[in-house]
Amino acid sequence: MSRLGTAKERHLAQSLPGRGTAARRPGISTVLFRPLTLISLILIGFFAFGALIVLSGFANDFRKAPPGQATPRSVSAVGYKAFSNYLEYLDYDVVETRGSRDEYDRENRLVIYTPSRPARRLGQLLKSEGDAINLVILPKWSVGQMIAKGDEEKRKGWARKSSKKGLIYTGFYENLMEDIPAIRRHDEPSPDAQIFFNSPELQRPDLQNEEARYQPNFKDLQYFDLNIGWSGYQNELREDARLEKEELRRKKAEAKGETYEPKKKKEEKKSEADQTKDDKEETPEPLPEHKIILKIDGRAVLIHLEDTQTYVLSEPDLINTMAFTTQGGAQLATRILDTVLYDSTAEITSVDFDVNLHGIEANRNIIKLMVTPPFLAATLCLLAAGGLVGWQGFNRFGDPARMRPDYAHGPVSLARTAAEFMGIANRAHKTGEDYAALIRRQVAADLGYKSRMAGDIDTLLDAREKRLKIQPVFENLKHSITNADIQTYGHYAQALAAWRSAMTQSDFPQADLPQTDLLQSDITQAELPQDPQNS
Repeated sequence: MSRLGTAKERHLAQSLPGRGTAARRPGISTVLFRPLTLISLILIGFFAFGALIVLSGFANDFRKAPPGQATPRSVSAVGYKAFSNYLEYLDYDVVETRGSRDEYDRENRLVIYTPSRPARRLGQLLKSEGDAINLVILPKWSVGQMIAKGDEEKRKGWARKSSKKGLIYTGFYENLMEDIPAIRRHDEPSPDAQIFFNSPELQRPDLQNEEARYQPNFKDLQYFDLNIGWSGYQNELREDARLEKEELRRKKAEAKGETYEPKKKKEEKKSEADQTKDDKEETPEPLPEHKIILKIDGRAVLIHLEDTQTYVLSEPDLINTMAFTTQGGAQLATRILDTVLYDSTAEITSVDFDVNLHGIEANRNIIKLMVTPPFLAATLCLLAAGGLVGWQGFNRFGDPARMRPDYAHGPVSLARTAAEFMGIANRAHKTGEDYAALIRRQVAADLGYKSRMAGDIDTLLDAREKRLKIQPVFENLKHSITNADIQTYGHYAQALAAWRSAMTQSDFPQADLPQTDLLQSDITQAELPQDPQNS
């Protein structure tokens, strides 16, 4: 294998941009681990992590409601996608909102609430809106997402009835708002339903003929009963439920061949309780006088709640996708909207579909708080400061330099500190004799003479010195460094180091050893005392 790597690595290295010729490309590892590549990967990782954090904070805002709900996005029969598109076609500014609106932005807006089921939360939202113009389209159908069964074809966005007839129990509507009137159902509405608006000013010649020919196909028309309160209506519902149970018991008794006898005691207790309740309600509170906007077959369908800016439509089939299956239904939906706008005496330019009741709400969390004004500026400053700190740390390349203490600890540090003190006191040259003895002991240890007697060590070292013909000899160097001054002390110390190197070399004649400049110039036989044996 060549130094450039395998053929695959060379090909990959050549295919990456920013490289030189093929002869200078060392391989795939050098290409992938270039500083620019590593920095790019780190920046991409930080960006991806930051995007993940930010998107997790806005997750609920982008979450879609399950199909089949009465939302402006739903294309099912109970949805309002067709109505939303039609309003856009009429040049209205149609948007989705997820909660309260600003005070300055409420005058020219119509907020439409389309709950999928009765809930007390609607009343709380209307109170928070204050005097805003609201249109509440009550729910009617209990549906869920359509899941294909058997040989059925799976259809996206379709809904299926979730209970018997698919109608929401009328007694549940009391949970919507406190001042909402009782809601009833007309089981058999006339096929020739007569539609009547209480706004003669909006009579348009181009629509009169179309409305006359339009015959809405209602199923269980849902309307308001303005002549009864919810307490009395609940009594009626309980009585109807009791009669249904009694009828069921009677049928079961007849099926078994038994004689059915109603429980008179329970009926007496019930009648006594009702009578007591009636006595308490001898002076009922007066019913609110809500304004009727639209009637069908003489029944109120669209009303204006008293002392509010809220309009309530009881029949959603007048304005949902089912209404837009025909041209007359679309025109009727337009007339309903025009009537509401005319009655509110406001110049509406925007229509908001509030989807808060469908779980698509603007949640509040620390992430959204940090990345939205006015705290966005502080977050950007913190990120910039963190980036500068990281860049400074990246450019440092290694651990910071450690400050050396004034007085170090340990044997080596102690010796070094003592040597520095001696240098400061100009007393280092007075240690020449001890330094020479230390060098001689080191040579003896290197040669393996350390375990011998002192006299034997001196004899062996002198014999080796003569055999190797080392000049100058140790005794002369010791005498010279003992009597040295500050200027010449270093020269003699270097001579002792050269003597030690010569003594620890292999056994070969001194003539073959390279002579140092120090031995040839600074220390000569003339400067040193003569050896008595050589003389």
